[in-house]
Amino acid sequence: MSTKTKFWRPLAQKLSKRQFLSSVGAAAASVGLAKRARAQSSNDVWDAIIIGAGTAGLPAAIFAGQRGAKVLVIEAASAIGGTLFLSTGQMSAAGTKLQKSKGITGDSPQSHYDDVMNISHNTADPYILRLATDNAAGAFDWLTDNGFEVREGHPVTGTTHEPYSHARYAWHKDGGMGILALFEEQLEPLIESSAVTIKLNTEASSLIQNDKGDVIGVETVDADGKTAKYMGKNVVLTSGGYASNPEMFEELEGAPDYSDVSYPYSQGAGITLGTSAGGYVRYGENHLPLFGAILSDSDYPATMAAVARHFPGDRPPWEIIIDAQGKRFLQEDILSHAAYEEALVEQPGEECWAVWDHEIHTNAPKYIQTGFGRMLAENIPDAFNEGWPNFFKADTLEELAEKSGVNKDGLAGTVARYNIAQASGKDELGRTHMPLPIEKGPYYAVRLQSWFLTTFAGIAVGEDLQVIRQDGSKIGGLYAAGELLGTGATSGRAVCGGMLVTPAITFGKLLGERILQFDV
Repeated sequence: MSTKTKFWRPLAQKLSKRQFLSSVGAAAASVGLAKRARAQSSNDVWDAIIIGAGTAGLPAAIFAGQRGAKVLVIEAASAIGGTLFLSTGQMSAAGTKLQKSKGITGDSPQSHYDDVMNISHNTADPYILRLATDNAAGAFDWLTDNGFEVREGHPVTGTTHEPYSHARYAWHKDGGMGILALFEEQLEPLIESSAVTIKLNTEASSLIQNDKGDVIGVETVDADGKTAKYMGKNVVLTSGGYASNPEMFEELEGAPDYSDVSYPYSQGAGITLGTSAGGYVRYGENHLPLFGAILSDSDYPATMAAVARHFPGDRPPWEIIIDAQGKRFLQEDILSHAAYEEALVEQPGEECWAVWDHEIHTNAPKYIQTGFGRMLAENIPDAFNEGWPNFFKADTLEELAEKSGVNKDGLAGTVARYNIAQASGKDELGRTHMPLPIEKGPYYAVRLQSWFLTTFAGIAVGEDLQVIRQDGSKIGGLYAAGELLGTGATSGRAVCGGMLVTPAITFGKLLGERILQFDV
């Protein structure tokens, strides 16, 4: 990627996004913490300047502050937390106190590493993944020692992603907000003592470098357009990904960002800052979508009316899944989340259609009548009868094909072959769950699209999380952690349970606890 700042979006253009934080009850406590922060002169030299007060930046600030460092946290939003506002708090770590308390034995960081490599087909970054899995238990135990509570029955081997070999996958019972509450408790005494200062509504506009290319400070602009400079011994980029920047998304991952469901401040600021200082971006080739967004319109990126990310292990499929040519391309009852994701990414436009008939609509489990996901069942008649975008209903297959935009001959042939397979029990794709044929109108179709909560490309770092140039040399004074490293680094070309939140917290902890160097 070019180091030009063509994706840069000044804070003044993003202020309306604070309404998002208000709409989800954004952390009055966070604002209170920042208000109590004591002002520091911009002429001071900070031990650490952390850009981004989210999943990685907050533990970095906590542990650096606990070491006695003077820490400045710069946050573009009006509250700390970042993507924790949307996160379900998914964690995975091997050899934890929680596992031992549940009688789970035999797990190890090596097994965790091997599982991720196996699930990702060896596409995860071996050095970054090793750093994450070797230190995940320490981060997880720190959380549980300070009140982290998991969902009932956790840890498990898996739920919404490919399963692990051991039960190490645990979600916070209150999602990301539970993690944020824990961080706030840890931050409060540090802010009271002036060890940590938080500047909200402030964006890092550029990095300051010396003649050797080392990063020695940050230039900022606040909501009123006021600029400032802050000098620091260490600068840490933890500003998240770029899932709400469709231009950067398509540039780095080679596909449009169809869905607008991500944290609005995920604008890729860290990508712009890191590359402008000489760093580079990698792992965009690991792009892999989530399956089954039902979008509210075709003005991309669009909001989601529902999500069809169903799993045959939870609800065996009654419908068929087809491509734009009307052909099936997926064994619909395969017990693999990854199979759905890997099949979708190969489709032109990362789109497909679910098709069924009146008998299935009437007799299938209600999960299908909820748009396969988060839509109330009573809304479904309106969706089809009123012609909501991406919901189609017709008396004949030919009419359904015309309305939904798929090849009519292909659809007719596919349905005919499926009905023969349903009668004989022998399906060309190996499907075995075929309760009913598709033969009685009216017929239904829903257009399904790829969607993303996280981004796969990220700033390249070395084994110590220091940002590196294309030739492998380190950029002095500059570090990065969290989603800014890219999902492709810690999960590879896959979605591995807990391998975003856990590495983010782990790396933030490592940076603040021991990697960053300063005299205190």
